[in-house]
Amino acid sequence: MNELAFYQAGLIGGVGDLVGERALSAVGALLLLAIGMLTRKYIIPLLKTAQAKQTAGHVLLIADDITDYFAEKYPSAHWSVWLDRAVDKITDVTGVNRGPAERAVRASVNRKKGRLAAGEGKIEGRS
Repeated sequence: MNELAFYQAGLIGGVGDLVGERALSAVGALLLLAIGMLTRKYIIPLLKTAQAKQTAGHVLLIADDITDYFAEKYPSAHWSVWLDRAVDKITDVTGVNRGPAERAVRASVNRKKGRLAAGEGKIEGRS
């Protein structure tokens, strides 16, 4: 009789361990799933935003250099004459679409507009 009780206790304990291990595995899987969802929702967009800001900064620096180049190359021409060439050059150099490149060139020209209108040659900017 004692052997039967001992055997039943061992069987019940084994089933309890098996259920406990499965429950722990399920909780771990759910925890990993939740971490993955939070990473996808919050961390990845944050990293993409940081990369986009860094790319935008590089495009603005390149736009400053290119507008300086075209201001030196065509000192007597109005900036609107070489605006499309500058945008094309930025898209070739950086690989960004035409819209962001055009905005970068326009921002660079607006920062330097007084000097470009005066035809001073090299424009001192951030470059």
